[in-house]
Amino acid sequence: MEWTVHGERVVYSSWWASFHLIDVELPSGRRFEHEALRLPLPAVATVTLSEDRSSVLMIWRHRLIPDSWGWELPAGRVEAGEDLAEAAVRETREETGWEPHGIAHAVSYHPTSGMSDQTFHVFTAHGATRRGDPSDPDEAARVDWVPLADVRRMVERLEIVDGLALSGLLWVLAFGGPCRGPGGGGGQAGGRAEAASGPGARGPGGGGRG
Repeated sequence: MEWTVHGERVVYSSWWASFHLIDVELPSGRRFEHEALRLPLPAVATVTLSEDRSSVLMIWRHRLIPDSWGWELPAGRVEAGEDLAEAAVRETREETGWEPHGIAHAVSYHPTSGMSDQTFHVFTAHGATRRGDPSDPDEAARVDWVPLADVRRMVERLEIVDGLALSGLLWVLAFGGPCRGPGGGGGQAGGRAEAASGPGARGPGGGGRG
């Protein structure tokens, strides 16, 4: 059932996020202030598969807030006015040095809808071209093409705990992407170049999974 909103006030605000208190009334008549985190800029992630679809481009990184290490998909915030597909390509290129091909929308969702309006958009890609080293030195400790067959075991071993990575990878495993997402969505990104050589092509950091 829908709650009634009587008002909303800002407690804290920055360029990235704001904390609000919303005066709400439940169908039962109970009324209180509900905490809400407003994040106006969405985030994107890309599941980039190799040409033969045997491996996926991932990064190994540390997350400050949960103080944990794990494998993730290249992902990041969409700049104001930026096309979602273009943002997905940009973030992948900045964090891995690889430019994905054939970007297509897979799924969009609210990861914490009980307290935040943040929106995640997952894209898929088929193949990538190496453009050099990552231009963002602060994201990944390691970049690698991880065998897609290993993903389920990595999830079981808690080597992949990031929600955006889990949703993107499990979507591909369930629906066999890359392909167009529900409803058609997601256009192609421009500027295609030669394809990556496949699962043997290692990103910066090289080697197998550590």
